[in-house]
Amino acid sequence: MPGKHKNRRSYRDTDRPCGQHLNERERTQILKLHHIAKWNKSRIARELRLAGSTVILCIQEGYFTPNRPLGRRPILTTPKRRRLVQRATLDAYH
Repeated sequence: MPGKHKNRRSYRDTDRPCGQHLNERERTQILKLHHIAKWNKSRIARELRLAGSTVILCIQEGYFTPNRPLGRRPILTTPKRRRLVQRATLDAYH
């Protein structure tokens, strides 16, 4: 049994790589099974071979697929880039 708690089981598929996001179809399937079919979270995790925490987070977040983090903002913005290109192409001297 994975993890330090011997009495808990994970239904995660070992072939699925860790850290892979759910796609829209998988999220919709989880939410349909939970809201329409009235399945509990552990049954959904068992049948779809997902971790229970993944199912819980999906139900809490809803239908949208989360966007990737934006990351660091670029230092060279569009107005600065335009000004530099204009200055560089001003004449042969520059």
